[in-house]
Amino acid sequence: MRWPGRNVLSGRALDSWRGRLPYMGVLAILAAVAIETFLVEPNRVVLERIEIPIWNLPPEFDGYRIAVLSDLHYPRWTTRAFIQRAVALANRFSPDLIAIPGDICDVPMRAQGFVPSLAGLFDGAHTKDGIVAVLGNHDHWIDVESVRRELEVSTPIRLIENTSILLERAGAFLAIGGVGDHWEGVVAPERVFDGVSDDVPRLLLSHNPDLADEMTANVRVDLMISGHTHGGQLCLPFGRALSVPSRYGNRFRAGLVQGHCHRVYVSRGVASAHRARFLCPPEVTAITLRRSEDPRIAPGGVTTIQPHVR
Repeated sequence: MRWPGRNVLSGRALDSWRGRLPYMGVLAILAAVAIETFLVEPNRVVLERIEIPIWNLPPEFDGYRIAVLSDLHYPRWTTRAFIQRAVALANRFSPDLIAIPGDICDVPMRAQGFVPSLAGLFDGAHTKDGIVAVLGNHDHWIDVESVRRELEVSTPIRLIENTSILLERAGAFLAIGGVGDHWEGVVAPERVFDGVSDDVPRLLLSHNPDLADEMTANVRVDLMISGHTHGGQLCLPFGRALSVPSRYGNRFRAGLVQGHCHRVYVSRGVASAHRARFLCPPEVTAITLRRSEDPRIAPGGVTTIQPHVR
């Protein structure tokens, strides 16, 4: 014997579930995106390898390796263990030099003036030519002089703001310089390479990549290395970000970009503000310099050469 009332109820229940399926699918997608954004991607630092041609780079520096650790924001947006993971990842690249283009320290607004201890944070780094750095806007927003003292006393990092170091290999030279933060510091590129011969290739650290379009001093720069943008952190497919802290929007979001003044590589950084990232994982950048005689990348030229990324 069949019970019509029971069949009617079961049919209505089935129709109700069918009606809810699209909403359940949307909720499942949103949950997956939230897990990826807040739990997975911010904790998945990747080694981004790139080869960059430098005009008339001395053969002795062909293959020179620079590991970039940008935007550490310690301890507000990252932990000691996570930074040490990033340093270990850089070591896998066997870098000749580690470069840190700013925003080393960061604290909540209520803790302004407090500078965290950096003792031991970079002791695991293995390089031939050491660690160089410039400061970023967040370093200034804490207490910039205290940050400088902490770096000097507790770390092997050498600050190179508005100055440079000259690396030598068998009588050939490569200059590595830096400037102060574009928002808060002193930017004096005309002083950076003072005394460096014009035929020596130069790399410049600047926290803010906008300087690649706005530097007014007539100074040779073969490549600038920057951070600041975090790659936009929350990105749409095909690489565009919802918001980028740059006057030029997504142009200086991440990667190798031709600026008005010179080329700049923009790192997505190590830390994640608000511990959120989507389609924009934290990176340790592994830059290999390559010798090139192509005039399109000569200082003052506009390159059309695409970088070799692997």
